[in-house]
Amino acid sequence: MTGRNFLVFLMVVLFFASLSTILFELALTRIFSIILWYDYAFMAISVAFFGLGIGSLLIHMQKGDGKLQPFQQRAVRPWRRLLLPTMTPATLTTKIIQYSMAYAVSVPVFIFIVTQIPPDTSYIYLFYFTSSIPFFFAGSIMALIFFAMPRQISKLYFADLIGASSAALLLDPLMLGLGAEPVLLLTSLLVAGSATIGVLLLRGGKKGDPYLQEQHSSAESSSAATMEQGIVTQRLKISAAGLLAGLILLQIITSPTMIATAVGTDDLMKVRPGVNKGLYYQLNKPEKFDHLSTQWNSFSRIDVTKQLVYDAASSSDGSPRGPRELAMIIIDADAGTPIYQWDGSKSDIRWVRQYMDYLPYEISRAEDALVIGSGGGQDILTALAGGAKKVTAVEINPMIVSTVRGFGSQAGNVYDRSDVQLFIDDGRRFISSSSSKFDTITIKLVDTWAAQLAGGYALSENYLYTVEAFQQYLRHLDDGGMLVMIRWNFELPRLMPTVAESLAKETGKSIEDVSKHIIVVEDRPGLFFGRTDDSQTYYPVLVMVKSTSFTADQIDLVREKAERNHAEAIMLADTYIVSPYDRLFSNNGSDRYGEYISSEMAINPRIPTDDSPFFFARELVPKQMIILLGTVLAISAALSLMLIYHAKRGKKTTTFNNSGTTARTSGFVLFAICIGLGFMILEITFIQKFLLLLGTPIMALMVILFSILLSSGIGAYLSGRLFNNRPYRAVLVSIPVLAGIVLFYLFFLQGIIDSSITMQLPFRAALTFVILFPAGLLMGFQFPALIRMAFLSSGFRQSDNNTTLLWGINVIASIIGTVLAATLAMIIGFNGNLLVGLAMYLGAGGSALLAFLGDRKYANQSLALTKER
Repeated sequence: MTGRNFLVFLMVVLFFASLSTILFELALTRIFSIILWYDYAFMAISVAFFGLGIGSLLIHMQKGDGKLQPFQQRAVRPWRRLLLPTMTPATLTTKIIQYSMAYAVSVPVFIFIVTQIPPDTSYIYLFYFTSSIPFFFAGSIMALIFFAMPRQISKLYFADLIGASSAALLLDPLMLGLGAEPVLLLTSLLVAGSATIGVLLLRGGKKGDPYLQEQHSSAESSSAATMEQGIVTQRLKISAAGLLAGLILLQIITSPTMIATAVGTDDLMKVRPGVNKGLYYQLNKPEKFDHLSTQWNSFSRIDVTKQLVYDAASSSDGSPRGPRELAMIIIDADAGTPIYQWDGSKSDIRWVRQYMDYLPYEISRAEDALVIGSGGGQDILTALAGGAKKVTAVEINPMIVSTVRGFGSQAGNVYDRSDVQLFIDDGRRFISSSSSKFDTITIKLVDTWAAQLAGGYALSENYLYTVEAFQQYLRHLDDGGMLVMIRWNFELPRLMPTVAESLAKETGKSIEDVSKHIIVVEDRPGLFFGRTDDSQTYYPVLVMVKSTSFTADQIDLVREKAERNHAEAIMLADTYIVSPYDRLFSNNGSDRYGEYISSEMAINPRIPTDDSPFFFARELVPKQMIILLGTVLAISAALSLMLIYHAKRGKKTTTFNNSGTTARTSGFVLFAICIGLGFMILEITFIQKFLLLLGTPIMALMVILFSILLSSGIGAYLSGRLFNNRPYRAVLVSIPVLAGIVLFYLFFLQGIIDSSITMQLPFRAALTFVILFPAGLLMGFQFPALIRMAFLSSGFRQSDNNTTLLWGINVIASIIGTVLAATLAMIIGFNGNLLVGLAMYLGAGGSALLAFLGDRKYANQSLALTKER
């Protein structure tokens, strides 16, 4: 076995370990979105990711305890230094196989445990713990490889990031073809398979091989060479091959095809929805609900159910809650959109006039309608019943559209009619790129967080409910046109200031005057006028916003309709405004919004904008984010102290003042922290910034993650080629250039996005790659440079090899950066995040300078000590 062959083996294993880790993380987010609420899913992923850092800690502890013994070295030729001898190749290979097998076993065990744990937030910490175990073994594999070959860190980090970027491309097709649980199982197959097949292809070196002899003392060379010939024991090979066969069998058994044809396997390794989810109730009432199908894609799970039994109250009012409902599409086990039976004629949809969102069509002409978030087609039917001759439907999730189309003529072929034009796109991106104008724009209960980016990469919403979004809606209305929204009553305190601000900016009128453009009506307890029960806490609110003032006749019609149906008017233009919204539209100068805020308890004082689009955050920083940040910081502090303790424990004492050693070690640790924080803050900010350009969350995830990770991988490789023995220069050259690029993004990126949003998707994706490539390239320089700086400073002594320490700290800092990016964006916005990310990389540059000065001081102290002797 040559050093080069072994390097290739480790790069392949690292590639699949990184690919599997990212796939596991992204699929796990979908799993937790079914079991838990979205914010808890983000928390679970963030905490579970600590398993990577803990895996690194384990390897570092083994090093500190002397369990990873270095080779006896002598001078070797340059090409034979490809493998840095921290342990024999056979020992290293054995450990990799063992950790790979452990990862492969932990994944199905994790899925089984998750399916057995009651799907309740009361068990949230158990979810945290069990989900961190596969990350622990993956982190051990990665740390082991990085520790073994610090001199080849550029190539290894290149393989790491290329694997991660590949996961971004594979996620959507794998989720569509397999579903979340089989994708999790696939990661175990990839990790165990790459390690097992790789080691079977490796051949031991010949007895007396000079490469092997140079790694051992002469007394041990014979036995070492014999050990190298076998690489790993026959028993381990058989165990690994048996495990691999079992995983393949399990993958086949749990595949969608097998589940669809086999009897009794439909619940095998399948995650159940949380007890607070609507789907949980339906699945536990099989006598009332028939579960028709389940499908996955990268940003949602789609279940289709049919209600079999209707009570008298649900259909006595003539509502469509009876036999007219063909099925219900349930998104992520809770958010529902119905599919209705329809023969295609307008006479067959007169029943929609009972809906509160039909009211806009009674008071205004609407021949050309836009529906954002068309879902099962209900809003399309309402528009057609209201006289629309053309309906433009925008739906972000293609799986919902295909589900509706599956009902064909039963649902009136609603998406295939000549008077309905369908676009699979994000609503905000569509409106930003369109030049059309409409009589009505309808946005009904579209929850932007319900189909958002996966993984620990973002806890943020898209751009449907920002000031800039409402300005664009108003610009796309014909004269007298109307924006129609239905939101929940508890969201109204956030919605009203956003609408008022956008109207004032777009029309140039005062806040007092724009009140003439708004009507708000609420109805309890459901979506129908004519309430019968006031006990329901949450109920819908109809908000109508016109580009011009409402007329007296329109106001009177709404008032009469509300009174006749026992609904409540919250705002009838400027003629009637209930408290506290009267303060919002009063003419009290600059204190107007402050008085409104003070009258509302726990309201977020920051109006959502494109720079901070957190409409659903009713507090400036939600409590769960504060809890998560505190948890992450506490775990990070504990792990960091343990890593530093073992780093110091492994240090050899010197006979001279080691202040230079302390300075450079501190510089390396600070560098690892800064680049970990900076990388994730910038990455998450880029994802959010380009979401508007790319449209759908999956496209943003694929293109942005792929662009950043691929370019960073190339940067890691180039840093080794260009600055192999000059890592300090790599840092001090790349960081100033990176700072200039980030400043360019700060001032010009939004303008580029706005001017390019009308381009076709392939060109938008290519533009995103081109824009992000330079920054990703230079971000990729940093970690390999750090490892080379640390290793060169150690004088190539394996006892001072702190690769696992630095990688572990970098992982921990990355987790903090993920949570910090979302938290800071709520406070200072994403442009502020760019400046924070810039500061982190400048801090890394300062840390490198500190380490360089420490190196100089250490060298001078060593020279002085030598002269004294």
